[in-house]
Amino acid sequence: MTTHKVVVIPHGTLHYMPVCRDEAACDGAFFLDRFALRLLPSASVLQFLKTRTNGKSTRVLAIGNPDLGDPQLDLKYAEEEARMISTSNPNSQLLLRRNASETNFKKAGGYFSRIHFATHGKFNADAPLDSGLYLAKDAANDGILTVGELYSLSLDADLVTLSACENRPWKIANGDDVVGLARGFLYAGSRSVVASFGA
Repeated sequence: MTTHKVVVIPHGTLHYMPVCRDEAACDGAFFLDRFALRLLPSASVLQFLKTRTNGKSTRVLAIGNPDLGDPQLDLKYAEEEARMISTSNPNSQLLLRRNASETNFKKAGGYFSRIHFATHGKFNADAPLDSGLYLAKDAANDGILTVGELYSLSLDADLVTLSACENRPWKIANGDDVVGLARGFLYAGSRSVVASFGA
């Protein structure tokens, strides 16, 4: 019997290997064309994954080009990306520049089934829980949505997309676990995370 759903939990340095193609097993086709693939940072994440609700609204929260107080950090194309995501989804909310704040995300994030970030990220190898996404700061928050803070949030998202530099801040920890933004969002309640490899 053919298995159509595959869960991959890498070990050691295999956490850093992209799962893409298996020519021998898939006749040259992409692995994703043949199987429903789920890549998890560790088996312990399974207990936090929520079941998808059928018929749920597909509301989108698009966050792009937050005002970081330095024009050299502006991301013109990230803003265009967020706008495009927003305009292609009628049930969306767009947060740009000063509105793309950590505070606004924490207030609104739990109400959206899809969340898209287009911003800068940072990876702290010495303290992975301090890795995070840069958002606009205000009197309530410092503007860095850290992995540690994600563990205290409650999301109900089918998909979180991280389109940012250094947005896969993974570090293999003791017990062959991986600490990073993807794990943080899964723990917070996201069912899936798509993260680009940033520079």
